[in-house]
Order: sequence, then C-alpha cells, then structure tokens
Amino acid sequence: MKQTEIIMLALFSLFTVTMAQAQEVTRRPSAQEIVERLTPPPETYHVRSIQPRSISAKGVTVEGRKTTVEDSPSIDLDVNFEYNSDKLTADARLMLDNLGSALTDPSLKDSHFLLAGHTDASGGDAYNLALSKRRAQAVADYLTSQYGVEAARLKVEGYGRNKLLDLANPNSAMNRRVQVVNLGQ
Repeated sequence: MKQTEIIMLALFSLFTVTMAQAQEVTRRPSAQEIVERLTPPPETYHVRSIQPRSISAKGVTVEGRKTTVEDSPSIDLDVNFEYNSDKLTADARLMLDNLGSALTDPSLKDSHFLLAGHTDASGGDAYNLALSKRRAQAVADYLTSQYGVEAARLKVEGYGRNKLLDLANPNSAMNRRVQVVNLGQ
C-alpha cells in the first residue's frame, strides 16, 4: 500500500470514529448536557425611548415568558422500551438516571416539564397515541419514584406518530423517543 493510501485510510477511520462518538453523545446526553439544553435563556430586556409631545421618557419593555412548546427549551431522548410495551429497559433507566439528575439540579428544580411520548409510524393511530402516552407516563413514574421529582412538575402527553423527526423514514427508530420540554415555573 502506498503511503498516501495509508494516510487516507487512517483519516477515514478517524473521521468514522469521531462521527460515531458525536452521534453517541447526541443520543446519550449526560445530566449536565440535559441541564444545559433545558435551561431557558435569561429574560431579555429592551430599553426604548418614548417621546410623546416632545417629553422624553425612558421605558422598559420586558418580553413575556415563552408560551409555545415549540419555542421552549427541549431535548429528545432515546428512551427504549420493551417491544409493544411501556416497560422500561435497563438501557432506558440509565438514560432516565441522567434526566432525573438533571431535573433535580438547582437550576431546574422550580421548572415544570412536558414529557411527550412519540412512536414511529408502524401501527394504527389510536394505538400509537395510547402507547406513546403510557410510555411518557412510565418516564414520569420513574422520575417521581427514583428521583423524587414532584408529579405536579410533570405533564404527560402522547403524540403517537403525529410529530415524526424523520419524515423520510417514518418507521425509523429516531422517531421513537421521549421529548422533554421546559414549560417554565
């Protein structure tokens, strides 16, 4: 093998390993990464001049709290369940341990969260809606029992296959997830 071929092969191998590690970090965020993703940005203040009838006054306008789920800080977690079930796998409990640690972090301890269950497109609409809600409830139950997260801080929803992440591949595992959204205080 020529030296340039060896170098190209080494660079390709390094790139492949780096990409796999980056995907793993995204799929399995640490408690700190979850805290960072769920922490809302600081409130924004705008100062503007008001000049009614040549009297100069300074006013402060405060942007209100975000009111839509789409605008709120969120993270999609790869939480695995047994097939056709709401029973958490050992792998799921490891992921939820990171989430539990994050939700009990001082910076998030006063926030309320939406736990939104999602499925892929296999199966019927009604079945997927019910399954996704049962799965989100299983996550909430785990967080309350294992981490003492107050049930009143958690809202559970099931979206079934209505909000697919990968529209091109509706049966992709990427679509089976639990989305955590910070709803504020």
